[in-house]
Amino acid sequence: MGQHAEMLLRLGKNPAVAGDFEVLFAIDVFKAHITALHAARAASFDLPLRVTTVSSFGLVRERVYVSSAALAASLATFLLEDDMLRHVVADVRGDARGKLTLTSHAHLAWHALHGRLPCSICGAFLKGPKGIRVHQMIQHGLHFASAQEEALASDWQLVVYVPSSASWTSSAPASPTKVVGPMAKIDDTGILAAYAGDLPALEALVRSGTWNPERQDHNGCNALVWAAGAGQLAVCRYLVDSCRLDAAVLQGKRGMRRNALHWAARNGHIHVCHWLVHDLHVPVDAPTADGTTAFHYAVWNQQLAMCTWLVTDGGCDVHRLNSYGCNASQWSCMTGSVPMMEFLASHGLDFTLLNHNGHSALHKAAIKGHVAASRWLLTYGGLGLRHMQEDSDGFTPMSFAVENGHVELGVYLRETFERWSTEDVKGPERNG
Repeated sequence: MGQHAEMLLRLGKNPAVAGDFEVLFAIDVFKAHITALHAARAASFDLPLRVTTVSSFGLVRERVYVSSAALAASLATFLLEDDMLRHVVADVRGDARGKLTLTSHAHLAWHALHGRLPCSICGAFLKGPKGIRVHQMIQHGLHFASAQEEALASDWQLVVYVPSSASWTSSAPASPTKVVGPMAKIDDTGILAAYAGDLPALEALVRSGTWNPERQDHNGCNALVWAAGAGQLAVCRYLVDSCRLDAAVLQGKRGMRRNALHWAARNGHIHVCHWLVHDLHVPVDAPTADGTTAFHYAVWNQQLAMCTWLVTDGGCDVHRLNSYGCNASQWSCMTGSVPMMEFLASHGLDFTLLNHNGHSALHKAAIKGHVAASRWLLTYGGLGLRHMQEDSDGFTPMSFAVENGHVELGVYLRETFERWSTEDVKGPERNG
């Protein structure tokens, strides 16, 4: 495939709403397969394609594909695991015809710059969280709660991410939020200075009377939450002590408002959180409108050092639920960090919880294709058959995995489900 890549890879026909490249390899292969069946005058032209592969270790395997879509799904999984492509390609998925659509990191950032986010089910780009919610309810038949939860999770991807100096590991997977585009929308000089930590410039703006510290960006956020999210403690102190901004107030779009603690914890800035919690007495478990806490954000963004501080020094409630009935287990499985899951388990978090929509942590891990997290849940997390059932929208972890192109994970989950279902003795760890 490599030497013919220039013939197989083409520009996407509709990059404004989808990925920037397309590959028709699976379709072409199946056309050739059907042509060969006709030439051989086969008894049936619906025979599956059988492919024999030999690994570098001499392992011989026969693979069977019943359709071009099945071949495309297998190719998508293979391409997503390719170390060389991973630095260039953000997403690969096949459609019902077998066409592969590839989205580069640059194209994903371009969409984010224009406020568009990808649907986790089909990969289409929609305008903001509302676009995702409406699309998933109409096109995919999801209930409002599921679609809204996806919309809220997707909205975080539009916000600038600032790496924490206290990152828990140098080999942590890239955060799904490292998209810098939205800063291009900010033209307020005071907010830009606060984000950059330029305290002298900020003080000069205030002294000149040309800038009001209470000014907000297009999302309804002021300079304080931008400074907190960027870890700029000196600027935060100035905005609170001299400009009288309230660090506890929720800011942002309606239904998605967060305060300075939420942003600081999300991005792993322990020193800012220490000041907010111990000096300003901002409640460590202060919720957003949907019940999300700073701990939830830190778990989701894989800030292990931050989570450790919130539990040991901040005294947060590890077991807190949001309004959708999710605890931190569901948040950790959205990004699939096994070290984070082990940390949560060490503090007694219940991974067997089902949220109000019937989602288990396994549903969250499966939809994102997190193989290691899924295996951990079924091996150490106490999840069983009860957690592999349909949610309120009719989706199982198996269907989530397969429909999002994670075929090997779907096969593993299906085989596990079938094996446990037929066992004579089903212990509590199997039934959940």
